[in-house]
Amino acid sequence: MEITVRTTVNPTEDPAKVETAIRNLLGDIPLRNESQGDSVVIEGSLSGLESLGPFRDSLSRARIRDAARSLLTRIAQDGLISFGLNKQAAFAGQASFHGSGESPLGPIQLTIRGDADVIIGFLCGSGSKRRF
Repeated sequence: MEITVRTTVNPTEDPAKVETAIRNLLGDIPLRNESQGDSVVIEGSLSGLESLGPFRDSLSRARIRDAARSLLTRIAQDGLISFGLNKQAAFAGQASFHGSGESPLGPIQLTIRGDADVIIGFLCGSGSKRRF
């Protein structure tokens, strides 16, 4: 399993705060910064399903596991799940998926390669626990 995180830090953003936002959702992940013109790109990688534990916990705390399961199932294709997370929400310690054109700051892009069913099951639980 291969897990990467990548985001562009805009000139109006503080790279340290963006790193904090990433670590708020993914734990103490090693990150590297690379200058690209007026911007900085922050990248990091994780390995193994258990390394996504902090993100799974943030989905659970936010009570959005069912919504996350629906989204991740819809976007998963050929062993690849790639989605954006809102930087401002992440800085506040909240998991929030980034919609296209939602924020001029751009997303924290998380890309996971592996068995989508296993990944989604780990992050979101095995299914809805609701009883009718």
